[in-house]
Amino acid sequence: MRMIAESLASAELLDDDFDVFVVPGLEPRMTVLRNQLRPKLERFGHVLAPVLSEELGFPMHAHVARHARRKTNPPSDSWVAFSHDPRGYKKWPAYMAGVWHTHLYVQAGVIYESSYKAAWGRRLEQLGCSHLRELLPDQARVYGDYTKPGGELLQEMDDARLSELLTRVQTVKQADLLFGYELSRELAVSLDERGLLAWLTATALRLAPLYTLAMTSKE
Repeated sequence: MRMIAESLASAELLDDDFDVFVVPGLEPRMTVLRNQLRPKLERFGHVLAPVLSEELGFPMHAHVARHARRKTNPPSDSWVAFSHDPRGYKKWPAYMAGVWHTHLYVQAGVIYESSYKAAWGRRLEQLGCSHLRELLPDQARVYGDYTKPGGELLQEMDDARLSELLTRVQTVKQADLLFGYELSRELAVSLDERGLLAWLTATALRLAPLYTLAMTSKE
């Protein structure tokens, strides 16, 4: 715990970190994001990558979002993603830990650029809705579009809606499918560094069985 705490020495989230996403304009927001929030996302990556590597049994690499494709619209959130590929994460199942204006989140699954999309949806259909809920209890959320804030609570979602999302990720080119947990801005800023690290680590580990299913879905 001492090594982990030291590596997160500057990772505590403040209100100003969440307010990055209300700075008007692409360049002004990117400047604040690079200077203020990105170093903390890099710290998240530095700490979580070895935790995930040990849990999953293979190296996991951190990739902090650069938002390099943006030419006009400023980003509404930012994140550090994790995959087994040191070159990138988008074409693989991935973890994502990030910040919106309103909350902190950790997610696992596939985004629309992944070649695992269809196999992932089929694997979850085979698993079944009830078993998926057992795998992710409590306040787990489902995200059909990772570019939008907030997800639907899995435990409140009926089988028809869940099945719809599992079909959509197989058939719609721009569909994502991730599962995860959120921590409100108010709770996040109330945590000290150790508490924040504890939440991020515990949440990432809760998603490990799901991530393993995603990684083996094409076998």
